[in-house]
Amino acid sequence: MRAALAVLMFVAAAPVAAQTAPARWNPAAPENRQILPTFNYATVESVLTQIGAQGERRGTAERPALAVTFSNNRRAAILFGTCEQGGAACKAISIQAVWTTPANVPADRLAANIQQFNRRYAFSRAFLTADGRPALQRYLTADYGFIRGNLPVNLLVFANQSQRFAAGGLR
Repeated sequence: MRAALAVLMFVAAAPVAAQTAPARWNPAAPENRQILPTFNYATVESVLTQIGAQGERRGTAERPALAVTFSNNRRAAILFGTCEQGGAACKAISIQAVWTTPANVPADRLAANIQQFNRRYAFSRAFLTADGRPALQRYLTADYGFIRGNLPVNLLVFANQSQRFAAGGLR
């Protein structure tokens, strides 16, 4: 958990100035029906490229992670979990974004905003980290494989929800 938080601390959820390439993902492409047997750098990075996101490898061989910047300039960390073969075959990923606690938002209002966000959106979970920072998380498993086309959808929706959370939950 501390290693995950270290990655998240490095990956600020604030937007960045750099522009990313336009999305090239084709929802109707036949490869979207393929089953990914596991998650690993190659399977996730290829999808990130197709949706116009950029990823930078972090972590270790046993605990791989990616620092991601989505095409809407929102940042997140993708942490691979339940990995075997030196990180080449992982059964789960956690997509996480963490923000600096807003100085102008009282703690009770921030907590209420998080609760309201969670009532409105069930796709990902908003919460406060142990040190009080607002965060958003989505967890995916591939115990018996993962349909490739669902990965870009999950990543794009997470990027959108990250934007919504930052626009409403942190005010």
